[in-house]
Amino acid sequence: MSESGRLVLVIDDDLDFQTLVAWMLESRGYASRAAEGPADIKQALGVDIPQAILLDWQLGNVDGTTLIDQLRRQFPDSPIVFATGYSSQEVAAAAIKLGAFDFLTKPLDDAKFTVTINKAIAQYDLLFRLRNLELGSDESGFEGLIGISPQMRTVYSIIRSVAPTDVNVMICGESGTGKELVASAIHSCSDRAPGPFVAQNMASIPSELAEATLFGHEKGAFTGADRARAGAIGEASGGTLFLDEITEMPMGLQAKLLRFLQERTYRPVGGLKDLKSDARIISATNRDPAAAVRDRNLREDLYYRLNVVPILLPPLREREGDIGLLANHVLRRFAKQYGKKFQGVDQSAMRVLEAYNWPGNVRQLIHLMQRVVILNDGELLSSDMLPQEIFCETQPGAPPAVEFVPLPDRSQMATVTRTVPLQTNAVCGFTFATKDDIVTLEEIERMAISRAIRLCDGSAYEAARLLGISSATIYRKIKLYDLSSD
Repeated sequence: MSESGRLVLVIDDDLDFQTLVAWMLESRGYASRAAEGPADIKQALGVDIPQAILLDWQLGNVDGTTLIDQLRRQFPDSPIVFATGYSSQEVAAAAIKLGAFDFLTKPLDDAKFTVTINKAIAQYDLLFRLRNLELGSDESGFEGLIGISPQMRTVYSIIRSVAPTDVNVMICGESGTGKELVASAIHSCSDRAPGPFVAQNMASIPSELAEATLFGHEKGAFTGADRARAGAIGEASGGTLFLDEITEMPMGLQAKLLRFLQERTYRPVGGLKDLKSDARIISATNRDPAAAVRDRNLREDLYYRLNVVPILLPPLREREGDIGLLANHVLRRFAKQYGKKFQGVDQSAMRVLEAYNWPGNVRQLIHLMQRVVILNDGELLSSDMLPQEIFCETQPGAPPAVEFVPLPDRSQMATVTRTVPLQTNAVCGFTFATKDDIVTLEEIERMAISRAIRLCDGSAYEAARLLGISSATIYRKIKLYDLSSD
């Protein structure tokens, strides 16, 4: 292995080609191992895992493409780059369709080879980190991207695809979903990672200072400008500029940002000449950007420039399975920070956490866990340690309550119908004889969901649709009320 710890497996039956590639890789700080065919891979690698695989299209009488399934099973995170002497669009398309990361032609072009191998290894690093997150073994910090839900897996996949490019990305999602973390992840997994990552929240800048903050200013350009300042675009040159709350940017400044995106030049306030910057722009908003265009809060031409690749971050309440993972992860980190004994969340507390709507999303969960750890101690977080506000399901920003008239549950249906007294009160479709017969709202909700599932022949997804709630919500309720038998 090289000092960089990066290993490339070369599968090719041409010994001269093996020698050439080994020299090219070593000159770039990478190690290489060579195999003439699939039977030689184990001997070549031993216990090591390659960060990239260079696979010959034709290995004697063996078609290299037939090895791709085997290689994927052995090395699921290692990108495969095909190499062939047949240069054609059809061959390239076939390689990509089979799952190749990229495609090189022989003889190898030095620049193309360098770029391709670097990007393949960058993708391996990203997949490795994401796999650790999925296994819950990543302890890099609670500010990292944590989640194993299908919704977050989709986000990870987009990050993996877009990171090696320089296209503009727009991240949309509710406040607290982690938009800046996604932008930082894209930067970290790109070739720009050695460069600066500059984050700027447009909603926090006074309108009169917005242009100087973004594009910089010369000394004496305005009152208080006692020295020249580069501005966010200048500071982010060679790296990534993250513009949060892009719809809050003044319209006049949006026109200047559009010019920068088109020409890659800008002029500081009070400056006499244009300057250049190759900063990559990643923007974000917690609003619907298309609606912002209609409301004339965002220029349509700028929107299309920024929204080349959109990433929609799901709210925490829709991330199936992630609430428990995040809660335990954050709890342990704060316990370590504050010298507490907490090791996890008990079952009763977890049911409360998973039933809550989390209008503040991940940020709210982090702050809640911090408060709980500071004010309590113990090995397990129990429900009595949780603040009262999260026991109330309906919160600002949460989906509206569904109006329904529930029927009694299965056990009540099995009983003989009671004779209803004449003096009664009717509430929500129920008839009560006395105060002792009042049914709690929790019981009403439980019975309504149970009834809906039965009427939908056991389909929780269809029941959720008809009740007007998300599938993630109904599965949380099924777990909360122990309705799995329904």
